[in-house]
Parts: sequence; structure tokens; C-alpha cells
Amino acid sequence: MPLERHLAIPLRRSVQSFGLVVLEGPRGAGKTTLLRKEFADSLYVSLDDTVDRQRAREDPEQFLMRLRRAAVIDEVQRAPELVAYLRRVKLELPLVFVSSVRLGLPLERLELHGPTLAERQRRHPLKLEMIGRFVPAREKQKDEEAGWGQNAGWPEADLRALVPVRDLDRLIAFAEKVKASSGTGLQQQELARQAGVSHRTAVRWLEALEACFLTVKLEPIEEEFGRRMVKRPKLHFLMGSGNFESEVVSEIYRNACHSGVEVRLGYWRDSNGLEIPLVIGRIGVGIAEMLTPAVEGALQRWMRISKSGQVAMITRELPRLERRELRVLRYEARQL
Repeated sequence: MPLERHLAIPLRRSVQSFGLVVLEGPRGAGKTTLLRKEFADSLYVSLDDTVDRQRAREDPEQFLMRLRRAAVIDEVQRAPELVAYLRRVKLELPLVFVSSVRLGLPLERLELHGPTLAERQRRHPLKLEMIGRFVPAREKQKDEEAGWGQNAGWPEADLRALVPVRDLDRLIAFAEKVKASSGTGLQQQELARQAGVSHRTAVRWLEALEACFLTVKLEPIEEEFGRRMVKRPKLHFLMGSGNFESEVVSEIYRNACHSGVEVRLGYWRDSNGLEIPLVIGRIGVGIAEMLTPAVEGALQRWMRISKSGQVAMITRELPRLERRELRVLRYEARQL
């Protein structure tokens, strides 16, 4: 039975409303499969084809004029001249542009990532705006269906195109160090030192990892609540990090993307070490493999400081006998 992707409906709505849409996401996420299914009657053009890519690069305007009807243009990142043309020209053709890197085009944009836990279990995900407001019914899932998604590997061609390097192995080794620090405060200087590269190079490589949808960066929220704040962002690998906090953030982030929802996630940490690893709107979310008094205590302190009426707690698995508090809504990771 084919996997149903939650982005299918938001994608169709966006194409109907805006005409021009950019679908971005990592390689192997299923972008082409989704588009061929949802827009089977549209012309499909891949810029992996040498002839089409050359035409798109030499004369973007003429290339688009030849299409004459609704079309899906895949691998658009392989034609930089076409991307530059799309930045400065307003088109009226019904087109979907597909890219495995972030392009920053001024068009309606959607993201498709690897299948989420909810998609693999063929159920609706926990909506972003509902986290911390209600807890869905607990369902018994088969063990083989409840695992986190795995990273399909490094997109070497995309990384090389974004940051030309003589020795790609050095970039991959740097990326492995970043993955090992997933879920912690971003320390560019330390990563540069460990990799034996300049700070400037480390910044460029970090930008490339984010552009290829390997990482997501959470900025500290603006509200300080009278505390001295840590301003360093936190970096999370989106797939296969092995870090529970990062896997939870990834699942929440990808669920929101596949629902067509604008994703605004942050975190909060003061100089005394009190940290809320995820903040969604005004809802603080604790994330820990096990439900412990220390984690709950941090959430209670956050509620007093922020004057929040409610918080959420996500753990790998809830204990069979749990204390129920109306102000702390508890979730198993498999409910996301």
C-alpha cells in the first residue's frame, strides 16, 4: 500500500491558489514520487537531463515559454541562471519547481522531508498548535512501526555545489562532528577547531548543511522574563542524529512542514542553566527520554517565570502509573 504523504493536500491547495510553487526538501524524501502522483497530467521536466538543463541555463525565458502548459520542473537548483531569473521576473504559468536545496525564491514555498512517524503509521500527526493544549488517545503501535527515521546519507553533490571543496571528506568529517553535537548550543569556533578549519569555513559549511535540509537551527525566544539569557542558537540534525531531543524536534518540525504550516520553533535558557528545549508560541515543552522530577521541576519553574498556564512534556515512554496534573500535559514520543 503506497505511503500517503500529508503534504499532498497543502501542495494541491498552494498550486491552485498561487500557481507558482517551490517544493524543497532533501534527496530521497519522495518529492518526485509525490508530484508525479498528484500532478500526473502535468508536463514533467527534469534538469538532470543535459539538453533541458543547457536550455534552462542559456535562455531561462525561452525555456519557460516553450512549456506552454502546467509543468513540474525538477532539480531546478542545477540551473543557477534559471533560479536567478525566477528571483527577478514574475511569471503567470502554473509551475511547480523542485529543489533539493533551499533556494530562497520569492514564491510560495513548501518542504517535504522523509516520512514522519505518523505517515509511516498511517495516522494524523499531532498538530503543532495543539501541543500543550490536549493529549491524544494513546494507541498501541507495533515496535517495528514506532522507530525514528534514519538519514539516507550525505547529499555529496549538493554539498559540493554549495561549497566547492577539494577534499569532500573533510566536509563530511565536519558534518559528522556537527551531528555528534546535535541538540546542544551551537559553538562555531569549537567546531572549526575540531575540524582544523577557519571559523569562516565552518560558518559556510554550517550554512550548507542547513541549505541541504540536514539541520534545523532553533533560536532563543525573545522573552527574557527578567533573566540573563543565553543567546546561542541550538542546532538539531533532522534525521539519524541518535539524540532523543533532536529526534523529537525533527518529528515536530517535519510534521508541521508536511501540514503546510509555517514553522516557528525556539528554545529558552537562562545563565543559571534553566532550559526549556522547545518553545512553541507561549507553550514550553520539556523533552527527556525519561520523566524525572528534575525535568518536571524545570517546567514548574518555567511556568512561574513565564506565567504560563500550561506546559508540555515529551518522553520516550510514559510510566504506567503517572501523576496527572492539568498544567503539565504529557506525551509519548510515538504520539507525535
